[in-house]
Amino acid sequence: MQRPTNLERLSGLTTVMSMAILTIFATGCTSFNLPGIHLPGAGTSPDGTKYVSNSTGADYKGFDETMTETVYQRVREAAANNAIVLQVDGNREESRVLPLPADGRSVFVSSLLTQSGVVEEIGGVKVVLYRSSPQTIGGVKLDVKMSEGGKTVLPESDYALHPGDRIFVAKKPIVLMDGLLTSALGL
Repeated sequence: MQRPTNLERLSGLTTVMSMAILTIFATGCTSFNLPGIHLPGAGTSPDGTKYVSNSTGADYKGFDETMTETVYQRVREAAANNAIVLQVDGNREESRVLPLPADGRSVFVSSLLTQSGVVEEIGGVKVVLYRSSPQTIGGVKLDVKMSEGGKTVLPESDYALHPGDRIFVAKKPIVLMDGLLTSALGL
């Protein structure tokens, strides 16, 4: 019996891959976020701005799993009213609109976390600031660096808040290896 040539193997592989891709698209069982494909939960606001109302649009054109239709509307409200949006993961109240000082004084991420009591309430946290931007609907993602315990904002990422900013706070996952590795390296 003669062995198949490389060209014959490649042809067979191409056929199998094509069939797999067609099956995925035909059944709708895709986890790919491809341009031009309608995402469930996607919509358009009255001004024509697109949004995604659930986690199906993670990382699609500036969206992430924390952006919902309600949060989107609150960010728009905050931008129009010199306020920011505080979103705490797992909180039954999805997000809160908090006013910035009317006299123009700066409020920093660390001040917000302290004054809101979020860190005291849930312990170590992971924080992401989404800066409102006309180029991205979900906002420009700015990771806020925290101390090892997740209770203090490091100075290099203690951003001043602007109207329309969205601060997402989640409980910091406990990773034992991080602490062990940091201790071993003396960091």
